[in-house]
Amino acid sequence: MKRSIFIGDIHGCYDEMMKMLDVVHYTPGDDSIYFTGDLINKGPDSIKVVQELLANPFQYVMGNHEAWLLNFVKIPENEWTEKQKRSAEILGDPFWLASIVKNWPLWIDTPQALLVHAGIEPGKAKIEDMDPNVLLSVRTWDGKGEDLNNPEDPAWFECVTWPKTVIFGHWAAKGLVDNVPGFIGLDSGCVYGKYLSAYCLEERKFYSVPAARPYSPIKKKKRVPTNA
Repeated sequence: MKRSIFIGDIHGCYDEMMKMLDVVHYTPGDDSIYFTGDLINKGPDSIKVVQELLANPFQYVMGNHEAWLLNFVKIPENEWTEKQKRSAEILGDPFWLASIVKNWPLWIDTPQALLVHAGIEPGKAKIEDMDPNVLLSVRTWDGKGEDLNNPEDPAWFECVTWPKTVIFGHWAAKGLVDNVPGFIGLDSGCVYGKYLSAYCLEERKFYSVPAARPYSPIKKKKRVPTNA
């Protein structure tokens, strides 16, 4: 059976990514592997992750961290803040990474599913007409797209319908979204020491790999909406 396997946000967690490929029993030629974006940054091995992508027929979308990188490398190195210098050190070679991720798509439309990093824009019938910032960053929906992460607003997937299953990542604080018909959320916080998630469409089955350790501290954020 040919399978479509979707894997959540990697964030430089190369070992966990490779373990997941073992756990799902990835078979080249039979299985199609898709990633939800945010493959780089925060974790220890962004370069190894991207090298693995380039060595295989995997497919992936751009996440907000790839988009951030494209803006980051435009800043002259002599103007980097200490925080930006640390970010560059974590990435390994931000300029090489940027040269690769700049061509990544914002979405992938498969026969059975739509893959996007964060979500889709309510009120729009065609993804081509949607705001790229929404595709990269949305968590909640305020009706206008002005505030994409407000705990007082509903989750974006409560405000939209789509003819295919929508598969996304991005929302580590929300965790695995596995109980909302038509929507699959796969960012379960691997880089924060939680676990990496994957989903096979044909099997209708979730897979998980525990993180070896926390690689990045969890930022204190506003609470996640309880109605989402």
